[in-house]
Amino acid sequence: MDYPDLLDALDRSHRLVVAAIEAGDPDAAVPTCPGFTLDRLAFHIGEFSSFWTHVVCEATGRDKPAFPPDPGPAGRAAWVDDLIRHLVAELRFATPDTPSWTVHEPDQSVGFIASRTCHELEIHRVDIQLAARGSADPVAAPVAAAGIEEVFLLLHAYGLDGKRGTPGNGETLHLHGTDHEPAEWFVRLDPDVAVVTREHAKADLAIRASVGDLEMLLYQRPTTGEVEWFGDRAVLDVFHGEFTFS
Repeated sequence: MDYPDLLDALDRSHRLVVAAIEAGDPDAAVPTCPGFTLDRLAFHIGEFSSFWTHVVCEATGRDKPAFPPDPGPAGRAAWVDDLIRHLVAELRFATPDTPSWTVHEPDQSVGFIASRTCHELEIHRVDIQLAARGSADPVAAPVAAAGIEEVFLLLHAYGLDGKRGTPGNGETLHLHGTDHEPAEWFVRLDPDVAVVTREHAKADLAIRASVGDLEMLLYQRPTTGEVEWFGDRAVLDVFHGEFTFS
């Protein structure tokens, strides 16, 4: 996805998140984020939006906006709406190649911030909708494909450590997206690194589904359509031993 498309996707997630917060019970448990209520997750969304807004302002030299204090559950939707609006506005003012601090040392640019905030908000959009109404809208294929690429980029950049589970031992995973091109990934989970190529190849586990559902499986979120499995499903558990997001 190019930079304008990332920002459009971020803004779409923004509107859906706010609508779900407005419609949901603040005390509802978030099934995909253990220990979180809808309101606590909404507060987290506001926090990361304001944090990244100030980071982008530092990069562009613009004045940092002063954000309103925590209004509590009664004012949460409007508060989150305001904070994400600021983030989108500052990203639209910037350019993707603007130098900026990021959490990913190889890419110190506003473009990385746009990608990271887009995908984090999209996953939490799914979480908020699940808490508010018990189901979530599918992730659009281009957004999901870019999100999968980001997962593998970060896994490859930071290596594997097995801290959350059994380290990889050469297990292979093939993901085949049915509604987007290109959308095939072949992953080998070595003891210290995830090796990813974009090809069709025989693997210990192959999964065929919409790209949105493939991303949901990587993020341990519910799928919305048909998923075909071929091989050893335990390979996905090894993957989740290295990548878990809540």
